[in-house]
Amino acid sequence: MSIVVGGLIVILVLVLVIVIIVAVIVSAIIRKVNQAKRTVDSVTNTVNSAMRTARTISQVTTGTSDIAEGIKRTTFEHASAPKTVSDLSSLLLPKIAADFPEYNNSEMAERAQNVLTSYLFSIDESDPSHLTEGNEDLKNKLTMQVKLNQDKGYVEHFERIKVHKCVLNQYEKTDGKCTLTFQAAVQYLHYITENGKIKTGRDDLITQARYDIKVVYVQDRDMVDKHSDMALSSVCPHCGVPIKGLGAKSCPYCGSAVEVINIYAWSFSDVSEHK
Repeated sequence: MSIVVGGLIVILVLVLVIVIIVAVIVSAIIRKVNQAKRTVDSVTNTVNSAMRTARTISQVTTGTSDIAEGIKRTTFEHASAPKTVSDLSSLLLPKIAADFPEYNNSEMAERAQNVLTSYLFSIDESDPSHLTEGNEDLKNKLTMQVKLNQDKGYVEHFERIKVHKCVLNQYEKTDGKCTLTFQAAVQYLHYITENGKIKTGRDDLITQARYDIKVVYVQDRDMVDKHSDMALSSVCPHCGVPIKGLGAKSCPYCGSAVEVINIYAWSFSDVSEHK
């Protein structure tokens, strides 16, 4: 009998020890869970605080507390703001007028704008013949761009083209060549498709860009051919003294009126995006 009682006591002690161990383990688990809960609550509070701050900033900057809507508005507002261009015409025109008295900047700026839009339209249509004017360098550059897209199986789109402003930005004279650079702010839908699917860009978001359009003063071969039977050198027909000034109307030596045949012309040589 005593043996049975002793065995029961041992079993009870073992059960008690197990219960105590389980209780300790459960208690530790509960502490860990509570600690994790407090951590989660802290993180949640931090995130909520950050979201409230972000909504406040969004409300102030975009007019809506909806962050996604605010980002969308910001994207479209940025897309609608034209690029700035640097107009240096007031500084450059006196220098140009000294070399080319009959130069018309408004007319040249309009031509530059037309060259830009026709250049982009030519890429859009994959047809270089739409370029309104330009020398062989510009035509070759355009043809290569069209061919490159065709070789890759791409169609590059420039749609809804609008030039905001086109201004004179540079006037350079190097090695006997005069070069004007016009800078234009332009917007368009720009995207590239492959097999009818958009590969890059977006067809629903306006892109703002800035372009440089270069025009050089070069020999006009048509004028040379037309006057091939005449003396094309710029000399006074009365005394033979060379006429050095571009656009000069009188001889600097004898003062006689002269009519210098202009065998040169402005020719557009490059169109490139100004990054």
